[in-house]
Amino acid sequence: MPNPTGRLSATEETFFIKVSGNIECSSGETLAQLAREGAGIARIGEFSVAEDLQNGDLVPLLETWNPDDREPIHAVFIGGAAMPARVRVFVDFLLEQHRI
Repeated sequence: MPNPTGRLSATEETFFIKVSGNIECSSGETLAQLAREGAGIARIGEFSVAEDLQNGDLVPLLETWNPDDREPIHAVFIGGAAMPARVRVFVDFLLEQHRI
């Protein structure tokens, strides 16, 4: 597996670091489970591990190095009567979780 590069930013400093390991995953839920099992450090959205953080199962690291870490979320959908109920439920979930 090639070594991907990670970015750490704090105030006006930005560092690019090589990341190495045996696991590559794009699922936040799977990453959280691996972190809980001691597989290593994971970069996971706080909203998806809030309960783990509150319980002390996971601890935050490098918090000051991600001040601009929030990325925009765009929900694009057909509104009105044509909107399926499952889409409305998902959009409502996004609004609630991300306080948009």
